[in-house]
Amino acid sequence: MEIIRKEDFKTSVWSGGLTREVCILPAVGSSLQDRNFDLRVSSAVIHVTESTFSDFTGFTRHILCLDGNIALCVDGQVVTLSDECLFEFDGAAHVTSVNSQGAVDLNVIHKIGTRVCARVERGEHVFASVERMLVFAIGSQTTLNGTPLRQHDAAWVGGDVHVSGHVLCVEVG
Repeated sequence: MEIIRKEDFKTSVWSGGLTREVCILPAVGSSLQDRNFDLRVSSAVIHVTESTFSDFTGFTRHILCLDGNIALCVDGQVVTLSDECLFEFDGAAHVTSVNSQGAVDLNVIHKIGTRVCARVERGEHVFASVERMLVFAIGSQTTLNGTPLRQHDAAWVGGDVHVSGHVLCVEVG
């Protein structure tokens, strides 16, 4: 198990706030700007109350709200985000958001064709023979194979995995 603490996330500033990159794959040589990654998981603190999403043609996006209020308008469809389920949309879609100042989201972006299964889980779950999975602790009472994770920490795991708590699971491979 490789634990990634929130304070170790790569942080960058963008026009609407602050982004914390949880992970990017491949880990070496990939960048958001060059769009040469297979998977990126990040969390943004949104300082503005309205924003327009960047174009990610060739990618699939998943998003949820960790804190505050976020409503998206995706190609004319209005969706209110929560921390209970991921909203999936095409990276080429025209997306705007209206949100409370300081709202926090969690994003999963993956290249079309990359095998990724992202889902929110709550409670006790056992995953058998996992190749590679990122677990992000949405809630404050999370354990992973008996090891506690602090809220908004993440960990890479494989094999047989026992998860307890409110988490985002992202299986890759």
